Amino acid sequence: MSKSAVQKKQSAKFSYTDVLKNLFPWKGDSVKEIIRKTVFLIAVTVFGVCAFLIFEYFYENFKNNSMYHDIQKDIPQLSELVQNDAENSYEDEEMLSYMKTLVDMNPDVVGYIQIPDKNGSCKDSGVDYPVVQKREESERDFYLDHNFRGEEARAGSIYLDYRNVLSSRERSGNLIIYGHEMSDGSMFGKLKNYYTDSYFYEEHPLILLSSRYEVSTYKIFGYYYADGGEGDCEFFYTDKTDFGSEDEFYDYVNQIKRRALAENNVDVKYGDELLTLSTCITGAYTDARFVVAARKLRPGEDEYAGTEESRTRENPLMPLEWYKARGEEKDYDDTDFVPYG
Repeated sequence: MSKSAVQKKQSAKFSYTDVLKNLFPWKGDSVKEIIRKTVFLIAVTVFGVCAFLIFEYFYENFKNNSMYHDIQKDIPQLSELVQNDAENSYEDEEMLSYMKTLVDMNPDVVGYIQIPDKNGSCKDSGVDYPVVQKREESERDFYLDHNFRGEEARAGSIYLDYRNVLSSRERSGNLIIYGHEMSDGSMFGKLKNYYTDSYFYEEHPLILLSSRYEVSTYKIFGYYYADGGEGDCEFFYTDKTDFGSEDEFYDYVNQIKRRALAENNVDVKYGDELLTLSTCITGAYTDARFVVAARKLRPGEDEYAGTEESRTRENPLMPLEWYKARGEEKDYDDTDFVPYG
């Protein structure tokens, strides 16, 4: 190697200072060069922050799902434990063994919810979770952003409205359960399948809800869009947890039927206990909610009666914000609406 080549190789020796000069604005740089480096550094920073947030989101969901998977392994198919005979209840017996295990883990546990297919599997619905509840109004939304262990988590938990009562001897007339619509389909992320997949209801028309002492079956009679705030002042679905009269009950369930995205032959009668599942829904309109409404199976009733022929409705009444988002007037034409009662 010639002398000049050796000198050139030595001059090209790696230098941290040169690296820094190429990345950061440096004394002597032109204005154009300073702008170029600044834009580059901002882009790198934004990319890094986004990459970290995405990683954190998926890693947190992974931990959350792993936690619930461990819980689910010890939970039986609730369909095998259902008590449909009103004269044969668990109210005088000890707490169900799996519920005792969950309560020992978290005293806020009040129930367990599953949405099975007709073979008893919850895989397609993704709904197979303990239900927790804070009874104090000041903590009403604690589980909106805390997981089953009480740790902060974007996915939150499946939780019961603080006003509700779910016990062996007393139960609210309308149990309202909340859960996030997670992009990975966890929590209540797959409830929207009732609307997006015409066959989903046919395979998943029932909701199984366990209290600490008994398991009950609920039959879905409607699902609909609602406002998360109070924009739809004619009907705010979380207003009622109990009903003081027959008129009050039918006004509520007929507001649901008027808004139902599909119809079926499941009847609803005064005295039926209701179950409401609520989740946020992205892309529909501002502060949108998707709601699934069910009523408790009556003693001796065929659990699938009325669910076999679900039909998409042509003109369900939508929330005011839905029409606003589309620049349309609210449609009050209820020609395909036949009320309950």
